[in-house]
Amino acid sequence: MKACRNCEAETMNDLGFIGEVAPFFLKRVLNLECGFAPSAHPVKRFLRRIEFLSKTFQRIYGKSALIEIEICTTCSFIQTKMPFPDEAIARLYADYRSPSYNRERTRYEPEYASLASQVGSCTHEIQARTTGLSRWLTGKINIENDFSMLDYGGADGKFLPDLPGEKYVFDISDIAPAMGVTRIRDESGLGSYSYIQLAHVLEHVSYPLLLTKKAASFLKDAGYLYIEVPQELSDDAISRLAGGDETIKVDIHEHINRYSVKSVTELLRAAHLSVASIQAEEVDFGWTSATVIRALARRPQTAQNGLEP
Repeated sequence: MKACRNCEAETMNDLGFIGEVAPFFLKRVLNLECGFAPSAHPVKRFLRRIEFLSKTFQRIYGKSALIEIEICTTCSFIQTKMPFPDEAIARLYADYRSPSYNRERTRYEPEYASLASQVGSCTHEIQARTTGLSRWLTGKINIENDFSMLDYGGADGKFLPDLPGEKYVFDISDIAPAMGVTRIRDESGLGSYSYIQLAHVLEHVSYPLLLTKKAASFLKDAGYLYIEVPQELSDDAISRLAGGDETIKVDIHEHINRYSVKSVTELLRAAHLSVASIQAEEVDFGWTSATVIRALARRPQTAQNGLEP
């Protein structure tokens, strides 16, 4: 049996073809599109060239691209049965949030045009995320004189908390780092840090536990790892899925994993980290509101003889 890519438990339950793959994801990641097969019938060809009729036919006869989904009965993590290769996922984010990305996504999702300039960059979202995180971390972290922070996969690092210390972002994109943040483009340039965050990253990757372990390897002894992911399915919906409810679908778009407090907790334990605090809360991003899971974990202190106490 295949293991959970979140906690490594071999307790996966098949849910069947309930994952609906968004057309934009299908095109970018797999270079596929849903549509009508070519027809030799001249009337069909003529009608398909009439735009409003073509869209009407797609709404009536169009079929979804579906993928198999499974749930871990140990941690409640929801994943695609077959993982997407890293190189395929990389094609989705090659020009993330750039004009070319926005243009192509808008072609598949016209409603995205009104959101493109706000997602991840509007003042309301930036303030809500940084202020909310800084407030949540208050009293949970010991800040020493050489305190350092790393935003792992954080684009420009603008969502790092407002805490005293050196700020870094590890990201391969060409986006200029935020003021006061130093970019590290290559893993060989990483050192060790007091605090590392994986904020809105793990829902995008095929192997979240592997990435969590990799990020945690750059923590100082007793350093902190902060994880933030969206909770897009309620605990009740997750429970119903686990019970075989066939009325719930899982959208596969930018996010290919679904989390709960339980699955984040088990992720951190599987990464051999000590969970310090975890909770789900509603956050107003300005352009939308969403439930996010905040989790703070700590790397164990290494004894002087090189063994963990």
